[in-house]
Amino acid sequence: MTDAQPVILTAAEIQAIEARAHEMRAQALAECICALGRGISRAAHKLSALLHRPRAA
Repeated sequence: MTDAQPVILTAAEIQAIEARAHEMRAQALAECICALGRGISRAAHKLSALLHRPRAA
């Protein structure tokens, strides 16, 4: 016999694992959307600052 025996999970354990995976995916997606929003906001601020700079004579 080897030490690598398959672990038999119950239906409740599988559902708990799936629920945790769903939660982790939701958190990752939320972080990604927030990062995208921050990037768009920074780009808008940079563009605004560029357009409002005083022009050299």
